[in-house]
Amino acid sequence: MGQIKGEKQLANLLADWPEFQDELREAFVSLKDYAAKLPGVVMEFIARPGVSNSLRLDLEPRPAGRQRPLLAMIDAVPMEGMMMLSVCFFADEVDDPEERGDLIPGGLMGSDGYCFDHDGQEPDMTDYLKRRIKAAHAKAVA
Repeated sequence: MGQIKGEKQLANLLADWPEFQDELREAFVSLKDYAAKLPGVVMEFIARPGVSNSLRLDLEPRPAGRQRPLLAMIDAVPMEGMMMLSVCFFADEVDDPEERGDLIPGGLMGSDGYCFDHDGQEPDMTDYLKRRIKAAHAKAVA
């Protein structure tokens, strides 16, 4: 697995994750590990205490002509002593055949985003999100 900028803060987040949400913590780690194996993916973790903890996926080197500063974001959002994941992509780089996500107009760095919430209650959501990451990666490198 490649280096993650902000790796110490990421380790702190994982260590402080609510124990009763171990399955969601495992989902976060599984998504991170899956993305790390895709060609050219680099990661940066940005902690904003009390707001969100963002694992930002990008491509290095960026494909010729690509101006977007990231491929996707995996946010761990604290909510009343719990965590929720919000996995966001640029709307034109992801598909949602099962209609599980939400279009966020102008919500991803000024562009239309598409976000999927994951609270750990849907057992197949992690695999669904991995397929979305793979699809977004394929479009971004094409």
